Amino acid sequence: MNKMYMKMAVLASLSLMMTGCLEPMSRSMGATLMPAPLMHRASADSSSSEISVTASGFWGHTGDADNVKDLNAGGGHVGFTYRMGGSLSPLFVNVAAGGFAGSLKFGCDESGKCDVASLPKNGEVLPLDGDARYAAWLQSEAGKDSYSFWNVQERILAGFDFNPGAYIILGLAGGVQLFQGSSDYDDAREKLDDLRVVDDVDGKTGAALATAYWFGLHLGRHGQYGNIVMEYDMLHKGGLDEWTSSLKLTYAHPTGFFAGVGSNSLMSTTVYAGKQFMF
Repeated sequence: MNKMYMKMAVLASLSLMMTGCLEPMSRSMGATLMPAPLMHRASADSSSSEISVTASGFWGHTGDADNVKDLNAGGGHVGFTYRMGGSLSPLFVNVAAGGFAGSLKFGCDESGKCDVASLPKNGEVLPLDGDARYAAWLQSEAGKDSYSFWNVQERILAGFDFNPGAYIILGLAGGVQLFQGSSDYDDAREKLDDLRVVDDVDGKTGAALATAYWFGLHLGRHGQYGNIVMEYDMLHKGGLDEWTSSLKLTYAHPTGFFAGVGSNSLMSTTVYAGKQFMF
């Protein structure tokens, strides 16, 4: 019986240690999904092999989300896609790379976790609770500063792009996304992690499984008015509650020009435009 009580006490202590000292997450901007959308065949009737190159630029903004705020960034991407022909025409491989830079401030988007009224007064000992430490730091001069950042990203995806009927586009792909960065923002996250103020989930570089799913429509007979596609992407980095995602809506004209808007983790709103070149 005593052994049972001892086990229960140990488990309770461990639970308190794990839940009472968890720091708020702070993510690398490289862990956001690449804004570059996947391109699709102009016509459902096309089954020949294709090689295409895309170039695009984008602008992103976050008001207050994922513990960052007042974020503004811009960048560009290039991509290469090879599509098989004949009976294997749905199969494709995409390789993309790009970079972006901008500035942001640290924020706290979780209600109740950054209540200024609950912070320690002058002379009081700073509590060990991770949320309170972060809330107190946000009130400091460093916590109110704006930080610059930059990241380089690479992505490799392979998947299937189906055209069931004359108008439908749907498919899925999987692969890996990599990122690298080293900036004032990354240095600040690293220092705060050392002080156990935040949990720096990503560090300055990383790689993770990436997946993409999409549904769209060819507009007009043989896609004569282009196509419009909604794409949902996920970066499976860290635990289930740490995965990032994005939702993009893209219109592509038969001439190869395309434009769209996205809603991403870390970068709440993105707008992008570019051109696809066929070979």
